[in-house]
This record gives sequence, structure tokens and C-alpha cells, in this order.
Amino acid sequence: MGSPIRRVAVIGAGPAGAIATDALVKEQAFDDIRVFERHAVAGGTWYVCLGMDFAVELRLAYGCNDMLPVYSSELVAGIPSLRDLIENKADRPISLPRQFPCETSREDGNSHRNRFSDTGVHETLHSNLPPSTMCFTHEPLPDTLSERTLQLYGPGAPFRHREVVRDWVEQIFIRGDHEKLISFNTTVERAEKRGDSWTLTLRKEILDEEKDYWWQEDFDAVIVATGHYNIPYIPNIPGLAEYNEKFPGSIIHSKNYRGTDIFEGKKVIVVGGSVSAFDAIHEIRTVSKRPVISSIRQPLAEFGWSPFLHPHIQLRSAISRLDLDTKTIEFVDGSEVHDVDIVYFATGYDFSFPFLSCVEIKSRRITGLYQHVFSRHDPTLAFIGMITGGLTFRVFEWQAVAAARVFAGRSTLPSEEAMEKWERARLVETGDGLPFFNIGPDYEGYFEALRTLAGDPTPGTTGRVLPRYDKQWEQELMKVVEARKKWWEKERRMDEEP
Repeated sequence: MGSPIRRVAVIGAGPAGAIATDALVKEQAFDDIRVFERHAVAGGTWYVCLGMDFAVELRLAYGCNDMLPVYSSELVAGIPSLRDLIENKADRPISLPRQFPCETSREDGNSHRNRFSDTGVHETLHSNLPPSTMCFTHEPLPDTLSERTLQLYGPGAPFRHREVVRDWVEQIFIRGDHEKLISFNTTVERAEKRGDSWTLTLRKEILDEEKDYWWQEDFDAVIVATGHYNIPYIPNIPGLAEYNEKFPGSIIHSKNYRGTDIFEGKKVIVVGGSVSAFDAIHEIRTVSKRPVISSIRQPLAEFGWSPFLHPHIQLRSAISRLDLDTKTIEFVDGSEVHDVDIVYFATGYDFSFPFLSCVEIKSRRITGLYQHVFSRHDPTLAFIGMITGGLTFRVFEWQAVAAARVFAGRSTLPSEEAMEKWERARLVETGDGLPFFNIGPDYEGYFEALRTLAGDPTPGTTGRVLPRYDKQWEQELMKVVEARKKWWEKERRMDEEP
């Protein structure tokens, strides 16, 4: 890897950033570890950032973390340009000052909305994975249940309210005394490799003024833990951008869901077959015109069609075209609907790293990574949490420990040729696109490959020990699936009764 790594930057203070920081500290091999978080508190996507005003941010910045922002439907987030989004022109790098350090006046282009830094959370958001996997080895998720969870699922329910999860993330930093490593309200605008070092260009919001403070720092290695819930993915369907321009507010993404108020009495189509789709559709159907139309290609294999079999839900195929002249939405099967008020896209997210020009996103995946973590072109660059498949956050720990050990010089990556061979083999096995970074169904194979790479901690250090993969985690995952299916069946029966 060349020169020893002494200074490491972690970008992001969500779950992936929390465990990456802890793993790095416990290796006891680095002189300086810094964490850069663009929000005012730790928590990542579980933090309520809805495009709030500076008064709220100020309250957070000055230590009032027990007074987190209360949900308000007036804090409206949204997509700054749907056309740019579907044409892959959104979230571009911004212009940098000519010299550092410096102060600049804040530009409109740096707003939460334009930078897609609003989080996709709302007041009723709960976790949808078992606590035994949505945690780390020595950091269990609290047993605290919300009134909503108790009412719907009972005292043994596995679901946790978003604030329970956010606080859990923050406590990982606090218990390890790692919170002092975080620079809050700080956005990494560039990460550039110059010789053997990474130069980070940093912009910190001065919250009591309309200014930004800019500076640069050098690091030997970088961990990207920014998550993949920032940039909404909406398919480029013929007529979609024009429809949105003629009927403003008619196209919404699940990231901007804040509650059911805007759907009351409206004719709604929900697009998508994953968790965000069926979570939303069962809230929307209680207030909207009936039936809610579910436009779906294929449901999640684990859940099947159960979430969508309800008397107030009408199934349709994928949307093929939107006609703005007649306000008609056409489907692949040849059917059509008229006068739809809202088309709600629960279609997931795209990766976006505007600060990293050396990273290529192709077919919606990050290219050039080994084990979904290490850049094979530059092993001083690692990514934590850029996978899907169901066993998050647990797998983040395995990734983080492997990265920390490699950066500490205590584990060795294969040759670049071998890492490229792994990527090619993965493409043959899964195909390109979304399936490539889904670690299921061979969870054990992925966990154990990372555990083998990480190895045991060096004697005399406090390095984290990765236990063997536990098949019970998959069984716990299926219990969550069954709990959801039972609730949907109960709701279906209740609404079928005369």
C-alpha cells in the first residue's frame, strides 16, 4: 500500500460512519481520525432534516441535542429539478473558492434541498429489520417500542422508531468518546488524490450567519460512509418531466414523504414493489380516493404479493407513458387511468459522490470495488454501507473492521488483478445493476469473506473481534417478514368485512 497510513478521514456520521470510526480507533494504529458530517448531529438518514430553517439548526449546533426538531408539515422537502434527476444531471460538484482558507456568502445552490441533504424520514418511520441484525456486536439496539408499534404489533415487535435508531447511532460516538472527532455542519466538497495523500476541500456552515467557511486538510486514507439514501431514483418514463412541469406537485418520491395530509381525497398511484412502497400505500389508502393504484413490476421475493392484496389496492403493471394533454397515465399492459392527482415513486435511490471524481457509477452501481468496500485502483479509499440485502447494519461492522485492519497494515488485500477478477466473477454471477451489490442470499459467504480478510486483532490492541456468521440472523429476518404478512392479512380481512 506504500507509506504507512496515519491520518484517516471518515465521511458521514450515520451508522456506517459510527462503526467505521470505532473500528479505526480500536486498532490503535492511527495518529489522527476525523469525521465530517454535513448535518448538525450524528444519525445519518435517521436524523430529521427536512429543509429546516437556521433557527432549528442553531438550536442543535449549540448542544441542545435533547431538543431534536419536531416534525412539521411546513418543513417541506422536494426535488429541485425532476428533469435533471431523471437525466442524471442532479447533485453535481459545486464551484470551489480560489484560495483556502476563506469565507464566502452562502449561495442558494448550497441549500439542503439543492444538495439533496434532506433526509427521507417522517414522524411515523420505523425500522423494518430485526434488532439482532440492525445492530453491532457490542452495541445492541434498545428495546424501546413506540406506542404505534405496540398498538399494531404488540410488545414483542422488532420495529424501532426512527429517533430510537438515531439516538443509538449518536450513543456509539458518545460512549467511545468519539464525538470530539466529528466536525458537524461540514460538507466534503472534494476529495482528490495528490501524490500519496488525499486532499479534502471542506465547507462548514456558519449557522448564525449566511456564510460558509472553507479550508483543506490532507489525509492518508478516506472512508466514504455517506449512505445511499440521498439521491432519489425515478425512472425516465416518456412524458414524466413534462407532466410534472404542467401539473406541479403531481410527482413525488418516497424520500419526500412527510405524512398523509397531501393525499387526502386524492387519486394516487404508488410506483414500486419494495418496502417503501408497501409502507406508504397502507398509510395513503386510509385517506385517499379508493382504490390506490399500485404500479409494480415485481414485488420483493421475501414478501411476495402479500402487501398489495387488499380491497383498497388495485394492481397495475409498470407505467409506460404519461400524456399531459389528456392527463392520462398508460401502463405496459395497455390499460390506462385518467385524472390522477399524485404519482408517488417508491423506487429507491442512486449512488452519488459529487466530491469524488475518481469514482464511476455505471448501471446504478459503484464500479471498481473489491468486496463492495475497497477501491481496487487505490486501496487507500474504502466504502462502508454501500450494499443492500437485509442484514444491515450488522454487515457494516464486518466491512469497517476489514477496512481498519487493511489501513493499519495488519491485513493485506489481494493484487489488483485478483480484485478485478472478483468483480468480473460477481458480474457473471449476479448481472449488472442493483443485484450486483445485494449480498443475499449467500449472506454467510460474504460475511465470512470479510472476516477472513480482517483476521484477528493484533495482540495487545483493542481491535474489534468479528464473530462467525450466525444463521439465526436470517431466521430473525424471516420472523419480521412473517409479522408484516400477518398484519397485512388482518387489515385485508377487516376491510373485506361488510
